[in-house]
Order: sequence, then C-alpha cells, then structure tokens
Amino acid sequence: MKLLPKVFRTEGDMVEFDPSKILNSIIAETGVSEEKAKEITELVVRRIISSGMQFLSGPHIREIVCSILSENHYEKERKLYTRIGMPLMDYEEILEHGLKKENGQMLNPEKIHHWAANQLAEEYTLLRILNDEESKAHLYGDIYIHQLKYFDLRPYSQIWDPRLILKNGLPPITNSINYYKSGPPKDLQEAVFQLANWFGIIQGEFCGSQVYDFLTIFLSPFAKNLDDNALKSAIRTYIHQINHISMILGKGYLKSSIYCSPVIIEPLRNLPAIGPEGKVMGIYGDYEDECLNIFNAFTEAFSLGDYSGKHNKWPLHAIYFKKEWLDSFREQYINIFKSISSNYYPILVNTSTEVYNLKLGLIKANEYFNHGILQKLSINLPRIAYLAKNENTFNELLYEKLNLCFNILDKKSEIIKKRLKTKHLPFCSSLVNNHPLYNFDLQELCIGFVGLNEAVKIISNSEMHESIDALNLGKNIVLEMKNLCLQQSHKTGYVYSLIEDSSNTATLRFKKLDLKHFPKISNIDGLNQTIYIAIQPTSEKILA
Repeated sequence: MKLLPKVFRTEGDMVEFDPSKILNSIIAETGVSEEKAKEITELVVRRIISSGMQFLSGPHIREIVCSILSENHYEKERKLYTRIGMPLMDYEEILEHGLKKENGQMLNPEKIHHWAANQLAEEYTLLRILNDEESKAHLYGDIYIHQLKYFDLRPYSQIWDPRLILKNGLPPITNSINYYKSGPPKDLQEAVFQLANWFGIIQGEFCGSQVYDFLTIFLSPFAKNLDDNALKSAIRTYIHQINHISMILGKGYLKSSIYCSPVIIEPLRNLPAIGPEGKVMGIYGDYEDECLNIFNAFTEAFSLGDYSGKHNKWPLHAIYFKKEWLDSFREQYINIFKSISSNYYPILVNTSTEVYNLKLGLIKANEYFNHGILQKLSINLPRIAYLAKNENTFNELLYEKLNLCFNILDKKSEIIKKRLKTKHLPFCSSLVNNHPLYNFDLQELCIGFVGLNEAVKIISNSEMHESIDALNLGKNIVLEMKNLCLQQSHKTGYVYSLIEDSSNTATLRFKKLDLKHFPKISNIDGLNQTIYIAIQPTSEKILA
C-alpha cells in the first residue's frame, strides 16, 4: 500500500487508496462477474504502481479503469463505466469566448450553464439509453433525433386547450397546494397574462414548442363590450409577455404558436362559452363579432412588431384558412397577404384536411383537447437513395431505418411513462379535476422525412415534377412509410405520425454529414444546387 498514492476526493479530503472500492464499482456498474472484476482491479493497481503516480482522484481512477477495459476488449463494459462530461479546455473556451451565436440569440451565464448541462445529457443518452446501432445512426447522419439533449427527461411539444387556463386559473392543476395559485381571469388583460405565463411555467417540462389552438374563438367571450383600444392593448400584451418571458428564462426565445380563426368554427359553436371568472356565458356561437375583432387585433399586432418595429419570430402566428372564407373575410385576408411582404410571416393552415377534421373531433364540452408530440425523429431519404441506387434496395434500407426509428421512439415512450410516475414532470403528472393534465394516450411519435424529391432524383434521374414515373415513385415512397407507421401503431398501441419535415436543423445536419461521408453525392446532376433545401412549413400531416 506504500507504493500507492492517497486519493483526493471531490469532498475536499484525502483518503487511503482502497482497491475494494474499484472492485465493487466495476461489479455494480458493468455487471461482470466477481472473478473478472478482480482481474481488472489487479491490472488497474499494477498500472498505478508501475507508473509511479503521485496524485490520484476519483475521475483519474475511472479513466485508468476504462483504459484497462478497452485494452482487454470489454468495450460494452467500458461504455457502461465511462464518465460523462467535457474537457476542461472546451468549457474554458466557452467562458473566455462564448458560444457561437445563432440567429442573434443572446449569450448569458444561464445560456452557458444550459449548454454545458446539455452536453452531459446528450452523452448519457448516446451511451446509456441508445444502443450502438441507434447512436451511430444519429451521429453518422442516417437519422436525426430532435432535442437529443432532453431525450432522457422531457416530452417534445404540446398543443393546449386555452379553456384549461380560462376555466381553472394559473396553474390549472387542482390536486396540489404547493404552488401560488391565481383564480380564473377576470378580464381579457388578465386572461392573456395567464395564458402567456403558462407557457413560461410549463416550458420547463418540454423541449419543443407550446401551442394554443383556436385562441381567437376561446378568448371571444372576454372581448364582450370591450372597446377597440382596450382589445388591441390586451392582444399586444400577450405578444410582449411571451417575448419578455423568454428574456427572463435566459433562453433568447420561447418557442410557441397560436392558431387563430376569424370565425367561430361549426363544431365549436354550441360549446359552453367560458368567460370571466371561469363562468359559462352562453355558447361560443354568440361571439362571432368578438372573435373577428380579436383576429384583426392579432393580425395588426404581429404586423406592427414591437415598440421599435422589430418583428419577433415567436410566437408563430398560424391562421386557419378556408377558400369559402375569402368572400366573407376578404378585407381581413387582404391585410394578412399584405403583411407577408414585410418581415412578418404568418402560416396559413388549410382547414380542408383530414388532420384538421380529426382534431375537431377531439374537442368536447367537458374535456380539454391537450395533445402533442412525444418525440420527433427525422430520416435522411437522399442518403438512403444514394446507398441503394434502385427502388427495391431503397425500400429494404428504408424499412431498416424506420424500424430503427420505431425502436428509439418506443424507448422514449417508456422513459416518459417512468418520468410521469416518479413525478419528475410535476405539472404534467398532476391532475385537473381528477383528469391527467398531460394525456399520454393523445401523444404522437413523429417521424419526419427530409429530401423526398432529392431521393427520387437519385433513383430515377428525374425530379417529381419532371415525369409521371418520378411522381409515382415519390408517392410510393411516402405510402410505404405511411403503411409501416400504421403497422407499428397497430402493433404497439402508440400513435406514429409521418410528416414532411421542415426543420432547418435536421436538414443542415444531413447536408453536412453527407458531404463529409459521401462527397460524390454533391456531384450528381441537378442535386448540387437543390439538395437539402429546407421546405416551407406545412400543416398537411400524413396520418398513420
């Protein structure tokens, strides 16, 4: 023992070297037999003695153990035993020079600490939750796991029924006394404050965006007998509050969206209307004028921007659109189309889709239609096409990658079930009038596909608009993915949805990794200028 140095502990004291602690930790963390653990421990002790080390710490000993495990071909065990974190130089570089700023995002201490924690969480997911094949698929660029840094803790995104807040106040949960409680809002100004603040509160349990659906309709009773200036002031307050919460959180932005309609949509007309103080005030069909006034106020507020005229990206302004409404609301839509030429970019959502009609079917008088996406993955179709060269091989590889995605999504489902059970998601695991705030059964497992047209070009030498054969190939690829998602939904009971992905993050990552691993992919005729160009956001979802 005299040949072994003392060990410095993070608690700040020095202790005698104890080989039994190494032995016990190897058994506990890797699952190897006691006999093998003793062999590894002996090699570690011999390494320390022979090197003449004068200083040891817990992390240092762990590095030596991992080295011994690798040298003796215990790669799985090394992966389980490794320490996660980052090199000191990497952290010091951030402290001295900051993070790379993206899209004008702010840099502050919270952002730096947030980034450092994210690195640790990503490593944990890649090393412990995902297997080697799944980790490599993400790192190599076959697939992209959105918000990987939150995979081990948080659901992705959520669409909230505004009545949840308007009826119950803030926070809306009814089974806890541990939070400061505000009652149902008494007027429009208080209503928009509570709605905006709920996004700030609940964002701590999600990694993606927060959405309010049919906001103009559900706010309409609060605009009854309200003069125009007070109405516009309240709507501006909502947008300002969302952006101020982002600054308070130190995140730079708070991903959120509001879906607005100029008219009370038919299935909602006869629902009891929730008004000030959570009281029922007739039905929503009684508030056609108020709904249109709120719709106009949102359009104007987004068009004008903030006090200095700056247009903020968040919240996204999504506007329901129907061909028949162009005559009834011609002036309102002309104002929207005019504003598109400025820096304000609303999203027009077609109401004549299967997805839209299915969503309306979720809305009931006595239940809140809170639903969302549990996790999102993207799949690199041009990569698969380049490797396959023909349609038959493409379908085989596509099947392989989709099954990989299904396995990852299933793991996320089990993780969130566990987090809800252990109250790691305190609000989501709470109740609203004896019903779960977060309805696990109404969550989707989402797969987004990137580069469909480019994949078709690689296989057929034509883009989808250039020939009927190329168009049919594109349709067949989507149909194949949809059928596989449908089969998986029937098999597991989860809902797997398929979307055409508009994520710039996934698109640019695929482009970077494809050009690195397959440089010839950029030399294919017609692809060097168009490949991986991000498509525009679409409301059209291909349901599984």
